[in-house]
Amino acid sequence: MKIAIIPTTGGSDPFRGMEIARELGVDGVHISAYGGGLALQEKTSAERKEILKKIHSYGLEVSALIGWGGQVDLGDEKDLEKNIAWGKKLNEVAVDMANGLWMAHAGIAPEDPDDPRFKRFHASLAEIADHAVSIGATLALETGPEPPRVVRQLMEEINSPGLRVNFDPANLLLWPPKIAERHNKPFNYEEAMRDFNPVEGLRTLIPYVVHAHAKDSVLHPDGSKAEVPLGTGMTNWPELHKIFKANGYQGYYAIERECGENAMEDVRKAVQFLRSLD
Repeated sequence: MKIAIIPTTGGSDPFRGMEIARELGVDGVHISAYGGGLALQEKTSAERKEILKKIHSYGLEVSALIGWGGQVDLGDEKDLEKNIAWGKKLNEVAVDMANGLWMAHAGIAPEDPDDPRFKRFHASLAEIADHAVSIGATLALETGPEPPRVVRQLMEEINSPGLRVNFDPANLLLWPPKIAERHNKPFNYEEAMRDFNPVEGLRTLIPYVVHAHAKDSVLHPDGSKAEVPLGTGMTNWPELHKIFKANGYQGYYAIERECGENAMEDVRKAVQFLRSLD
């Protein structure tokens, strides 16, 4: 089991977070491709490699870079060419820092493959993936906004080693109420638990998963939802870990804690929880 933490969790300075990672004895850090105190995208390749040397000096590697978190929609014509070019730039940053691996949200792909938005998603991701393959990079699309079957359809149709999956089981429970609201539909709990079930989602996507967020959440029948400390929610990490192991998963579990009064303390407990699964 390889574990990474996000060193800026709870507002930590990235290098103080790396000290914490070393104290915890984890293998890696999951860092932002831009902003986040390191501003990797804005630096030269030589400058990025110097930062990587410093990370290695802590006995750590970079599990993957954190890319787009919601500001890019590859299904929208607006700024599409600009965003594709940005994706190619992040491929290059990832090659310098993370053995080519970066993860991102890229908007919400519709379920209908004939929808013009789906076609733009398909074409845009394929172009970024082609560039990724040419330089040794991989974009891992993060789960959440779409049912896993839709993500698998994109993976199968694009069929490129430059496009894979960052599996975030907590997102699968956090997104369905948002989607219902966007579509002006009443939230249907049974439908959400069928289409976005984390365990079944992993079974659907496991051939394409190269990185995972160790995160937990709860979703209630009234549509209320919350991210919660790892191991206390509904994503069923013991079962997820069994599926990962049974399929020979070699990637990272990167602990992501985006809220909480003491987020870094939750990360420390999450490390212990993950180790207890083995």
